[in-house]
Amino acid sequence: MELYSQKSSLNLAPMGDELVMMDLSQGQYFGLNSLASQIWSLLVTPKSVDELVVELMSSFDVTEEVCRADTAHFLQQLVDKKLVNVTTAA
Repeated sequence: MELYSQKSSLNLAPMGDELVMMDLSQGQYFGLNSLASQIWSLLVTPKSVDELVVELMSSFDVTEEVCRADTAHFLQQLVDKKLVNVTTAA
């Protein structure tokens, strides 16, 4: 099972209910909307997709199928942009 967690070297700035991140190593800015910001805040400790889905479904009126698909898609974007750490749990 893969666990995702925040990359600690990012600079963060809240903007209302959104979040702006800068990765100095890449020299790029990234913006997160309110839902993405909530997922990001949950990644302060390593979490699996299953754990994220359970927590998000308690906060948002969404089906498990949609929540799982959207969460997995967002996590893949974070992985592709090297904004999260991915570890494998036994």
